[in-house]
Amino acid sequence: MFISFIHLVLLLGIPVLVNRMEKSSRIVRWLSPMIICYLVGIIIGNIPGLPLNKELLEYTYGVSVYLAIPLLLFSANFKRMLDQVRPAFFAFFLGVIGVIISAVLAFWIFRDQVPQPAAASGMMIGVYTGGTPNMSAIGVALGVDEEVFVLLNSADIVFTGIYFIFLITVGKTVLGLFLPNHKKDWNNHATEDSGDPESSSGQRTKHVISGLLLAVATLVVAAGCSRLILRNWSIERAIPLIILGITTLGIAASFQPRIRRLPHTYSTANYLLLVFALAMGSMADFKELLASSSNLFLFCGFVVLCSVLIHFILAFIFRLDRDTVIIASTAAIFGPPFIGPVASAIGNREIIAFGIALGLMGIAMGNYLGLGLAFLLK
Repeated sequence: MFISFIHLVLLLGIPVLVNRMEKSSRIVRWLSPMIICYLVGIIIGNIPGLPLNKELLEYTYGVSVYLAIPLLLFSANFKRMLDQVRPAFFAFFLGVIGVIISAVLAFWIFRDQVPQPAAASGMMIGVYTGGTPNMSAIGVALGVDEEVFVLLNSADIVFTGIYFIFLITVGKTVLGLFLPNHKKDWNNHATEDSGDPESSSGQRTKHVISGLLLAVATLVVAAGCSRLILRNWSIERAIPLIILGITTLGIAASFQPRIRRLPHTYSTANYLLLVFALAMGSMADFKELLASSSNLFLFCGFVVLCSVLIHFILAFIFRLDRDTVIIASTAAIFGPPFIGPVASAIGNREIIAFGIALGLMGIAMGNYLGLGLAFLLK
């Protein structure tokens, strides 16, 4: 109990410290507070003999994102994003094509080197068009050995972790070298979160608490609705509905001027995303990396790298803009929970709504695509 309390204090306290260091440390500003928290989490998670509460990490990881998403949406101006919907869906479609091509290539290259190659390819399509739940469902449906699933899941954590770091650090700059900028300067219109620096600490605390209570309310309502809709309710089955619910409620709330102009909603969301990065980093276990150092590890790495490159090449051919491609790739590779952190890192929060929509669509179609390709390859 005491260890869990100390762990929770670290999870909540380190982001505060990193945020304050950003003002005085060039290194923190250069790397960004999010990547600092991610790296600190990796260090904490791999200290030999340090007891970590995995359940607490997963709980913190989830709740921080579920509260950050509505807080990010509260201050966004969605009237300006409607003309970006079609390019976003097209960008996601190109990402799915990249994943399918990569999984098929991986099957033919590694089919004599990995166990159950057709199933492994199907699981890769499931996880990189939807998410881990799709990967698990496809594995169960195809009778994949537990060892194969564990190794693929471990490799997935490693390679997507590397890609996540790329997206939140230099991804926008690198892609900007060959993809056009976003069509509109959303940064000038994305928020009415003024965060008045002259407000007293009491007023600031009041605003932060108000925003958090609104975010908690959206989460409670979304979770309650998912419970009413699903007969056999479980948190794993409810996640897509909960994310859809908090997104819908967050968007609806943003049309209320009093909520949209509530100060400090973005800064509060940013803090929660730092907590998310710290918890996520703490879950990256190097022992899993060593355990997955097999042909399956190379198999997964090939699919991730090849699918991302194909997606970027197709985006360049069709002249899609940089931010749309980044958020479409995030939706495909990571799923809805990562949309908020990546959108915040690239400074474009008005793409969160359709980014989450793309992620949810990927969850819906991932099982069909993964199982369909696995049976075709067999």
